[in-house]
Amino acid sequence: MSKGNDKDKVDPNRRAVVVGGAAAVAGIAAGILIGGNAFPKLETQTITKTVVKPEVQQVTVTQPVTSVQAYQKQKVANYSQLQVGNPIAVTYMGYSAYIVRTGTPSIGGVGPNGDVVGYSALCVHMGGPVQYNPNTHCGVCPYHYSQYDVTRDGTPVIGHPNQYLPMLVLEYDSSTGDIYALGFNRLLYGVHNNIAQASTSSSS
Repeated sequence: MSKGNDKDKVDPNRRAVVVGGAAAVAGIAAGILIGGNAFPKLETQTITKTVVKPEVQQVTVTQPVTSVQAYQKQKVANYSQLQVGNPIAVTYMGYSAYIVRTGTPSIGGVGPNGDVVGYSALCVHMGGPVQYNPNTHCGVCPYHYSQYDVTRDGTPVIGHPNQYLPMLVLEYDSSTGDIYALGFNRLLYGVHNNIAQASTSSSS
């Protein structure tokens, strides 16, 4: 065979490679085009939230509302009623408490001598009735003989309690001698929220 004839001949393997390569390129191009449409790029969108004004639309939401929203100011005694060592029982927002003149300046005390204090009548240990002992200035629970010094912020001095006796915060009106309760300074025995669980039927 002559060399000229060899030049005119095309190797079938080479032709297959060329054709295959061209087809591959065309396939990639088509894939990019089709794939681009099938799986578009993620775009960041800005969402604008429209708030409808009350005059345009009114939305009514029903939710429980507690009858008592805050501590009330309530008259609980008059200074002229109080004698040293003799407590008087009071009910403040449905809770039992007592007011007493200790005869000595006391933490949180009001009145001319700063000796009028008020405390919860329930022991913080197991809810027993706290009774005032004028000899020791202590509130005493008969259940387990727990004692709280009411001249020192209701500090537990004997017994099981590891908490102070809740104090009734008082206000004194020097012009009339009236004594008002403004709230408790600590959580009361048996409740999880003094205000939410208070009763509005308390006497004044």
